[in-house]
Amino acid sequence: MPNKPIRVLQVVPSLNRSAGVARVVYNWHQFHDEKRVHFDYLHHSVRNGELMHDSRYDEDLQADGSQVFTVNYAADDFYRFTREMKHTIEKIGGEYDIVHCHMPNSAFLVLREAKKAGVQNRIVHSHLNSSSDKLLHRVRNYPLNTLGGMYTTNRIACSQEAGRYLFGSKPFTIINNGIALEDFVYSKIRRNDLREQLGLDASAVVIGCVGRFVKQKNFLFAIQVFSQLHKASPATKMVILGDGVDRNEIENAVRSENIEDAVLLLGVREDMNELYSVMDVFFMPSLYEGLPVSAVEAQAAGLPCVYSTGVPKETDITGTGVFLPLDTDMRQWVETLEKAIASGRHMENSVMLETQGYSAKVNTELLMQYYEHLIGRE
Repeated sequence: MPNKPIRVLQVVPSLNRSAGVARVVYNWHQFHDEKRVHFDYLHHSVRNGELMHDSRYDEDLQADGSQVFTVNYAADDFYRFTREMKHTIEKIGGEYDIVHCHMPNSAFLVLREAKKAGVQNRIVHSHLNSSSDKLLHRVRNYPLNTLGGMYTTNRIACSQEAGRYLFGSKPFTIINNGIALEDFVYSKIRRNDLREQLGLDASAVVIGCVGRFVKQKNFLFAIQVFSQLHKASPATKMVILGDGVDRNEIENAVRSENIEDAVLLLGVREDMNELYSVMDVFFMPSLYEGLPVSAVEAQAAGLPCVYSTGVPKETDITGTGVFLPLDTDMRQWVETLEKAIASGRHMENSVMLETQGYSAKVNTELLMQYYEHLIGRE
């Protein structure tokens, strides 16, 4: 008799299409073998019972046969979140062979309850090289992360730096943040079509940013840098893909810099993969990251990339990126973007990413083998 599929509960912050963790698990879902592994999901991107994000994967995953469980947002009422999470895992935890937690500061609760429910394999996954952009939150998260380790049986990280940050000297396995590389290959036809749709001149130079509108992504700084670049080169435009809690603050910054006609805030779109073809350079001045999916996507599209040093060096998989400290003079940021743009597209990047192990199909296979090893199926 064939084995039943391994049942895995993926515990994630959200299934928001602009969130890197959500895109990682959705890529796994697209390429997994249902005969070997079945995924269900649990997240807290809900406010008083209503899903918080308009553009999300919840319905797609449910239509594909996965269950999506939710609890109310932790930051709104942590005690309610704790009660609901405890109740949910008490109710469903026993159905799973593995609980794979992508929320390290909640692992103390998630994995404790999973252990009580009899789940033998309990994974914590590190996606960041810092726990927060706020000092008080970092102070709060340190003991929570430590407590989570008490109930963890296995550890995964998206990069060496993310693994060392969360796990220190404890052993961990790296699973790369792979993407569907073929979906991001540069297309001149789509570039021209989308630029026409967006009202962008064919000759315009476009600086692109991608990510949630949160402090971590440092988009306010990106807008300041772009404003200086735009003064020197009025034909430049900026496109930002994503959405989030800081949207009003970002809109106000654009107005304050008087660059409303030069900045497009496009939100979260179904054609995000094709919009990389519209850009001429990818800009990521984040305060911290793990190994950002959007940076892998940008490299797959052949874009030259400019990062802050808050982004791990491992992110520059193709060796075509430039890193600057955030306290670098504004003029140097502008000059670095100008040089990156002048370097042009790197059309060989997709092949390099495949060689370096950033194919979602390959990484999903590695993940399934990892699960099979955990439960003794090899």
